[in-house]
Amino acid sequence: KIAPARLSSAQASGAFEGSGPIPSWRKPLVAAALLLAMGFTALDTQALALGRVNVQSALGEPLRAEIDVPDITPDEAASLKAAVAGPDAFKAAGLEYSAALSNVQISLQKRPDGRSFLRLTSDRPMTEPFVDLILEASWASGRMVRDYTMLFDPPNLRVMPAPAAITAPV
Repeated sequence: KIAPARLSSAQASGAFEGSGPIPSWRKPLVAAALLLAMGFTALDTQALALGRVNVQSALGEPLRAEIDVPDITPDEAASLKAAVAGPDAFKAAGLEYSAALSNVQISLQKRPDGRSFLRLTSDRPMTEPFVDLILEASWASGRMVRDYTMLFDPPNLRVMPAPAAITAPV
């Protein structure tokens, strides 16, 4: 008669086969390797970002707004397509689609200092004090959907820039 073999606690836990718990001295090494790998992955997957919206038009005026694009590569800029999402996307997000958004034109622009932004324009007057916007952006290596709420002040409440000081000749 052959007696059943007895396993040591190390053998039973699978420590010798690599399928058991990680020994305590290896945990810092494994954690460092994972962080290092995730860091390199994050560098490769940095994507285009969209910043805040700056509404320049007042209530009752056609849309004039800008959305900052803080970091954009030349390849992203060359392939970027941005548009207002369709009514179905608004419904799915639980937002109201405004007909005033139906003919919004969006173009990528550069400021004199080199920073990029999206210019949003429309020939239809904005008749609601706030309008929800879902913007869909796609480029060669990615896609993004972002929602904004645009606020439109009545024309009489808008802060107008102060007039330039007039200097008299000396």
